[in-house]
Amino acid sequence: MSRRICCLLLAMSMVLSGIVIALADTRQNDPYAAALETLSAAGVTASSEQVLCSGNSLRLSIELGMLSEGECLSLTELSAQAVQLQQEQEQVRSESVAAATAMAALLVQYDGVLANVSLNLRSEPSTDASVLRTLYAGKVARLLDASDGWYQVEFGTSTGYVSAEYCQVVHYGDYEGTSATATLAEDLVAFACTYLGTPYRYGGVSRSGIDCSGFTMMVFAQFGYHLAHGATDQYYASSRVSDRDRQPGDLVFFNTTGGISHVGIYVGGGQFIHASSSRGVTISSLSNSYYAGTYLGAGRIIH
Repeated sequence: MSRRICCLLLAMSMVLSGIVIALADTRQNDPYAAALETLSAAGVTASSEQVLCSGNSLRLSIELGMLSEGECLSLTELSAQAVQLQQEQEQVRSESVAAATAMAALLVQYDGVLANVSLNLRSEPSTDASVLRTLYAGKVARLLDASDGWYQVEFGTSTGYVSAEYCQVVHYGDYEGTSATATLAEDLVAFACTYLGTPYRYGGVSRSGIDCSGFTMMVFAQFGYHLAHGATDQYYASSRVSDRDRQPGDLVFFNTTGGISHVGIYVGGGQFIHASSSRGVTISSLSNSYYAGTYLGAGRIIH
């Protein structure tokens, strides 16, 4: 029962008991003194400005949260108000239980969320929270929890919240292992691998011949990222990433002929895909002595 209802019922009972006590009090104290003392003992400050009694009516101020300042109710009216407040409280509790039950049933039946449009995956269930990554339209994330118009989901290496308004719940198993559950970076790496075997050609930007920065430019363009045709320009267009935080989809840069002269795409496991001047588009290891000795660092385009 809410504090407001408790105060109402307590006030009623104390007023009545105060009258009885007053009849037995040989000092003829105020007939409502007992009620005021009991309210005070319960943590409600009762001063002459907060609780005033007149005749058979009870006047309570806004400090008690029951009546407007100066308002006066009879005990009958006060009782009716208490009953109404209790019914409202029960209704709220009933609706809360129903909502929780429905949500539990949803989480039992579904374990995935399909994004109908591209969404921000946020750190907290609020539009003011920081954005962890983008959940692109058609992607499916694991559903962890749901409440108040938000779904808590897991996608790639991130766990956060998306607006339920723009999603639909699904069975994750129906999409697992498909492109729907792959991150954008994973999609990018998969697309980059379709270029394997493409011959190298300086200045080239097609599958008939391509150079290192032309390769990375064409791969990222497929996903809406427009990079300049040049390793140096791509280096400064990306955000620096430590070797420890390097992830698939990040660019990796090398000083092979002086300055920032070569670029590839990290695919994970210490390997990267690139357009080699001697072998065309191929996958190489960063631990290879040549690349380890010319490696400059990694840069991130997809955040």
